[in-house]
Amino acid sequence: MKANFVKKGIIIAALASVILIPVEQVVAAEVKSLTTAFKQEVNSEIDANALTNALAEVKKETNATEVIKIKSAEEMQFEKMFESKAFANVSGEYLLVNVTADENSDWTGKVFNMSVVEITGEENGFMAIQSGDVVGYVKAENLIIGKDAVATAKAALEAAFPEQDVYTLSEEQIFESFSVGETREAEEARLAAEEAARIAAEEARIAAEKAAKLQQGKDLISYAKQFIGNPYVYGGSSLTRGTDCSGYVKSVYAHYGIYLPRTSYSMRSVGTSVSYSDMQPGDIVCYSGHVALYAGDGMIVHAANEEDGITIDSVNYDRIITIRRMF
Repeated sequence: MKANFVKKGIIIAALASVILIPVEQVVAAEVKSLTTAFKQEVNSEIDANALTNALAEVKKETNATEVIKIKSAEEMQFEKMFESKAFANVSGEYLLVNVTADENSDWTGKVFNMSVVEITGEENGFMAIQSGDVVGYVKAENLIIGKDAVATAKAALEAAFPEQDVYTLSEEQIFESFSVGETREAEEARLAAEEAARIAAEEARIAAEKAAKLQQGKDLISYAKQFIGNPYVYGGSSLTRGTDCSGYVKSVYAHYGIYLPRTSYSMRSVGTSVSYSDMQPGDIVCYSGHVALYAGDGMIVHAANEEDGITIDSVNYDRIITIRRMF
C-alpha cells in the first residue's frame, strides 16, 4: 500500500513538473525542487538516479512524447563556461574588430573564423568583445552566441578529441583548442618578423647555392690539374694523348656532363658573364684566340702551346676578353 502511495506521489510530482514547466530539459534547480517534494512524500532522500527512474516511469505510464533529460554537473559546468562567450563566424579570411561601435571606425585588430571571444557589452547592433589582446566591437550578426555557441564548441571539441568525453576536458584544454584575435600591432610585428625570416632564408639559400657552385668549380679544377704535363696537340681533344686549348676546356667540362662548343671563339658566349673581381675556380677565361680555366689565386690551367703542353700560368698572361661561368 505504502509503495503504491510513494509511486503515485512520485508520478504526481513529476507530472506537475511536466505540465507546469514546458521544458525540454530538467535543470539543477528543478531537480532540487522535485527531490524536496519527494522527500516530503516518503520522508526519505531520493537522489538524481532515483529521479531519473521516476521520470522514466512517468513517461511510460502517461505515454509522454517529450524527452526529459537531466544534465550532469559536468555538462552544466561546460555550458557555464560559454555563458559570455561567442565564436567569430567569418566567411572570408578574417573579421576586422572596430575601435567603436561603428563599421566606419578604424580597426584595432582581427579575429578569425572560430576565434573565441568574450562578450563584454552591446551597443547599436554591435557586440563589445575581447579576444586575446584584441578589444573592440563587431556586428552581432558575425558572432555565434548562446546555445549555438555551446553546440559549436561541443562539435569542434568532439572532432579535436574523438577519444575523450568533451565534458571531462579541462577549461585550459577547451580554450586552447580555439584561436583568438590578433591586434593590429601584433600583426605588424608578426608580418615584419615573417618578412625578415623570408629574407634570411633566401639569403641562406643563395649563399648555400653559391657555396655549392664554388665547390663544383673547385672539383672541376682538381680534375683538370690531373692532366698537367700532358702534350698540346693542335685540333686534339684527348686529355692524355694531346689537346689544344678549346679541346682541353671542352673535354674537362664534358666529364661533368656539360657540353661546350668546340672553338675558343664560340666559348665566349656560353654560360653567364662574370666580372674579373668575381672570378672563381672553374670559370672559363677567354682571350683572343685562346681559352683557359680559372684555377683560383690568380692562376689559370690551360693547354698553352706545344712547348709547355697543359700547364699553369697567371690569369693575366694576356688581355682577357670575357669570363664565363657554367655552374
